[in-house]
Amino acid sequence: MAERSLNDHLSHLLAQANRHLSRQLTAEGVSLDQWRLMKVLSESGGLPMGKLAEELALNLPTLTKLVDRMVQDALVYRVPDPSDRRKVRMFLSDKGASMLASQNKRVEEHEAKVEDNYGNEDAQRLKAMLESFIKQIV
Repeated sequence: MAERSLNDHLSHLLAQANRHLSRQLTAEGVSLDQWRLMKVLSESGGLPMGKLAEELALNLPTLTKLVDRMVQDALVYRVPDPSDRRKVRMFLSDKGASMLASQNKRVEEHEAKVEDNYGNEDAQRLKAMLESFIKQIV
């Protein structure tokens, strides 16, 4: 079997790294993408769909399906953009904020395990290396 390209290898390794966390969140009824979306909305105070897609690195059709499910579950809600009524802004609902708070505990536990296994210094170094890698290829 031929050696994987760097991008393919990184993609595979990052997917494996996220798989355990994803299983934990999904067992509680929230996907990893839903958690990420709620986290971004919590930190931003609301975003237009285009900016949200950019922040989550999702294409608009995928994001729209994700948001539709989350609106149905009352985790997020849409508000017409006051500067352009053709657009909508997404906000985290109270139910979504409560769900996010409980899921953040699971994510923090997961991150603590990673740091316990590899050390905070190595975890920070890996994060810095990945951020540097992304900046160089963009």
